[in-house]
Amino acid sequence: MKKCWCIIVSFFFLVSCATKKYKLSSELNEISGIDKSFRDFYFSINDSGDDPFVYILRQDGVLIHKMFVSGAKNIDWEDLSSQHDFLYIGDIGNNRNIRKDLAVYRIPVLKHWGWNHIDGKLNHNFPDTVKAERYPFKYPDQKKFPPELDNMNFDAEALTYADGKLLILSKDRSRPYNAQCKIYEANLLNSTLDVKFSQEIQLKGFSWLFGSATSCDFLDNKLYILTYKRLYIYERMNGQFKLLRKKNLGHLQQWEGICVESEYEARIVAEKSRLGKQKMKYIKL
Repeated sequence: MKKCWCIIVSFFFLVSCATKKYKLSSELNEISGIDKSFRDFYFSINDSGDDPFVYILRQDGVLIHKMFVSGAKNIDWEDLSSQHDFLYIGDIGNNRNIRKDLAVYRIPVLKHWGWNHIDGKLNHNFPDTVKAERYPFKYPDQKKFPPELDNMNFDAEALTYADGKLLILSKDRSRPYNAQCKIYEANLLNSTLDVKFSQEIQLKGFSWLFGSATSCDFLDNKLYILTYKRLYIYERMNGQFKLLRKKNLGHLQQWEGICVESEYEARIVAEKSRLGKQKMKYIKL
């Protein structure tokens, strides 16, 4: 009996170590993306309904500061990705597939930004305002605004920086539902984003609510795709992404952002909804 009890205790200890949850500020009720900087803090954003702010978080989800993004408008910000010198924000939400003003914003990230505690007081040197460059784009395969009902696949909530390019993943709203996610590759030119179709993958789910990509991240040649129910891990092989494995995320939550920190760990964030409050969750991969 004692041996059995030890096994049960050990199991729950391992489970608790594999996942940690952190509350988020009410200012992040609509959190829609998260990514880690080159230092020990995280960038995050809200989606439509908020002013153009970038929020700075600690590892435990505590809000350190928020920066106003001048030269930008939050029509429907959906994801973000950082790459050493720059932060990219995708104004790519397009529920009705009718937008002709899709864009990615690029914001410079300075290496001296950071925070610390001195005499128990939080100190930081993040600016109150940062200026963004706007890169408009359009999908090369969208000819109608909106398209036919069976081709409503020009919404997107997932964006990441990968090997010198941006990846944008579509959210299929077609009727009937096709469960098709299109991956686009984008190059930043002088004043626009050059977007090209790359490939199509299929995500499990019987509707766009359960099977759509809500965020993504790229690390060490692997693409991590988040949905409300699962995390998909793809590897790039000969220029195409091939599915390696899937991870079930447990109870249905409105997971809206992912930051992969290593091949063994990631952070995911959920916005406030009927499924629960806004939160950050640390998970083992």
